[in-house]
Amino acid sequence: MIRRMTLDTVADRAFQFDAHSVVVIWLGHGFDESETLRALDRVSCAELPVLVLAEDPDAVAGRTPAGVLTRRRDSDPALAAIVLRALFERQGVVSELVRDRSRALCAQTGLMNQMETMLDELTLAAQIQQELIPREAPVVEGIDLAVICRPAGYVSGDLFQVMELDDNRVGFFLADAVGHGVPAALFTLLIARSLEPFDSLGRVKTPAEVLAHLNIEMCARNSTGSRFATGVYGVLNTRTGEADIAGAGHPPPIITRHGEVERVSTQGPLLGVFEEAAFDSKRVQLGARDSIVVFSDGFENAFPSTAEDAYSLRLPTQDYLGALAAFGRDCGESGAFGDAKRRFEAALDGQLGSLHQPDDLTALVIVPQLDRAAGIEAA
Repeated sequence: MIRRMTLDTVADRAFQFDAHSVVVIWLGHGFDESETLRALDRVSCAELPVLVLAEDPDAVAGRTPAGVLTRRRDSDPALAAIVLRALFERQGVVSELVRDRSRALCAQTGLMNQMETMLDELTLAAQIQQELIPREAPVVEGIDLAVICRPAGYVSGDLFQVMELDDNRVGFFLADAVGHGVPAALFTLLIARSLEPFDSLGRVKTPAEVLAHLNIEMCARNSTGSRFATGVYGVLNTRTGEADIAGAGHPPPIITRHGEVERVSTQGPLLGVFEEAAFDSKRVQLGARDSIVVFSDGFENAFPSTAEDAYSLRLPTQDYLGALAAFGRDCGESGAFGDAKRRFEAALDGQLGSLHQPDDLTALVIVPQLDRAAGIEAA
């Protein structure tokens, strides 16, 4: 069926096109360009095939929506009929593609909404974790402290605590939950809740006792058998400089003193694996301006090889040990912890491994204020 109508009628949004229609627009001399474009937009939005017959089809084609065919008004009617037939026969495929596009847009919209919801949840989780487990250095009497805390994502699987135990002793703890993302971050909350530096009588526990109790608590709550962590716990006497340190499958801390570097290695398995696991501790002596550097794994990939091949860039190196020792030495000798931290972060940012950080990075530099304590005693 052929229907004839004006451009005004076609452009009217109240007008309903018949299904499987093919539209032919005849443009005479002095046609209204704005009205023509409104009609073409209306037909184009309806996803209908349209053929425009005009005196100058090239001039019209430059202003028509994509997909509109233009021909001269004096074209062979038989050729025009062939074009219309082809447009009509392809319309079924076009309509199916339009439906597929609509379904894809709906799916994309749903996916974007889901991603926005996940982003909001991750942002909220990061805020809550920062409130419960700060990422900045606390102020603790008797020590100077610098903290580097860089989560690989929104939330971190690393946990650190530095706390005053009594007038002369400070406890420090660093744990690294196995895994990444939200599961590891939630596990750090369990670890923080289970850490008990005092016994039932209020006595300060030894580091080995603290890790042993923490391990029992984590084993009791590890119902899936897949949640483990490494950790280091130490007690520093801020008056004498003596520090007792115990570890649980964690990278050994670094001691910097008088230009020398010492690794504090202790015996102890991962936390949350064996309930009867035993932990030992090691005592070290710190002098004025000596430092303890406690850190999580991940730094070995943050300071990769300078080789050009991609395989070597993924391999861990030992360069990070020198960088962390230099960080601790800088803090102890300069006393300007903020400046030392900025210098270390600049060195970290300059590494090839700083982009797409694969693991959470946390480092604590602790320097006892022995010279200050000695001055107070002398006074």
